[in-house]
Amino acid sequence: MRPICNPVATSAGAQRARNEENAMQCYPRKVGDGWYVVFRCLGSRYTASLRTGDEREADVRLGPIKDAIYRIEKGLLEVPPGADVRSFVLAGGRIAERPATRPRTTLGELPDLYLNAMRQLEENSRLTVRIHLNHAVRILKARTPLIAVDLARVDEYVRVRLSEDARPLKAGKGPSPRKILGYTVAKELTTLRAAMSWAAAHGHAESPPTWATADVSLPKDRGREPFRTYDEIVEIVRRRGLDADEEGRLWECLYLTGPEVRDLLKTVERAAADPWVYPMVAFVAMTGCRRAEMARSLVDDWDLGAGRVSIREKKRDKSVDVTTRDVDLHPELARAMKAWFAIHPGGSFAISPSGGPVRADTASEKFKEALSGHPKWSKVRGFHVLRHSVASVLASEGVDQRYIDKILGHQTEAMRKRYQHLTPGKVKAAIGRLF
Repeated sequence: MRPICNPVATSAGAQRARNEENAMQCYPRKVGDGWYVVFRCLGSRYTASLRTGDEREADVRLGPIKDAIYRIEKGLLEVPPGADVRSFVLAGGRIAERPATRPRTTLGELPDLYLNAMRQLEENSRLTVRIHLNHAVRILKARTPLIAVDLARVDEYVRVRLSEDARPLKAGKGPSPRKILGYTVAKELTTLRAAMSWAAAHGHAESPPTWATADVSLPKDRGREPFRTYDEIVEIVRRRGLDADEEGRLWECLYLTGPEVRDLLKTVERAAADPWVYPMVAFVAMTGCRRAEMARSLVDDWDLGAGRVSIREKKRDKSVDVTTRDVDLHPELARAMKAWFAIHPGGSFAISPSGGPVRADTASEKFKEALSGHPKWSKVRGFHVLRHSVASVLASEGVDQRYIDKILGHQTEAMRKRYQHLTPGKVKAAIGRLF
């Protein structure tokens, strides 16, 4: 016969068990899937996880704890002044070692740490990141820990940067100073936040940044001027009497007509001090490739017989290292490259001063040098003018936007819209079809 359970007896038994446990100085207890230790020491009761779900392992881990309690109660072991009793007992009567603290990386250390890890960045991108981070180091001080770069410090950075000149006036000569734009500061903050996030993810900082670029109040950017020809810009400057800042914004959006590109190339060919400079400039001027794409081009990318070059790009697909787009060669570019390859110094890079790739700063310096002193072409601010010119000339000639995208590798609708005002014929024809 099944025995009848007596609730009173059961309750009394449970109470006796609890009394026995309370009398004990140390005993295990199963909670869920894990084992805990309950112990009394120096008049206080403590509970702690034994970090195991195995009963035998829990029993083994109780040994040092019981031993420490016994020695403390017998006066054989003294809890050090200021020590936490619970931690001292759980450590078996030893002062538990403090966990190693994560390094307090400073702003001054961040640029080298970040750039040494970001080896996949191209030279031009590395230079930009270095400049952005150096501004943060300069303004917020090199010894500032990354953990201290909070929103308040970022706001201070923005205030200082917006008060600085983008083009400082030297000894009363040259163009007037131009203030830093909010758009520029936003790009600098994006770089800083990316570097700080990387530092936190790789153990160089205690935590990721607590601020976002969107949290910072920045003046709205006016946006870029539309692309204009040389003659249009000269007329606007003459008519309005613009200051150097306003005039500079216009020249940043210069595009050259087809005949102007031809004349500029003749100037470079005559003035270039090195034989590789003209083919370098012609490459950009007649394909619209980016400076970085020009620099990474290989000899094997050129098929002069078929009249085609494969341009290596990195912006189209971030999941792969390099993609390519094929561009047909203008006859003048084919001639220039054939002449250059005949005296090429060797190595795999197509544009190569001495066997290796051309550096971005060297390329820009040689381009500027070839145009310096010319009354018209000295207004050209860099290789990007040549890229804009290819797109603008093609658009003004009514070339289908899809073909322009294919040649230049455009990715965004925003860039496409910048050339729409250069297709007046299509717009006029569309309006004419309203009635």
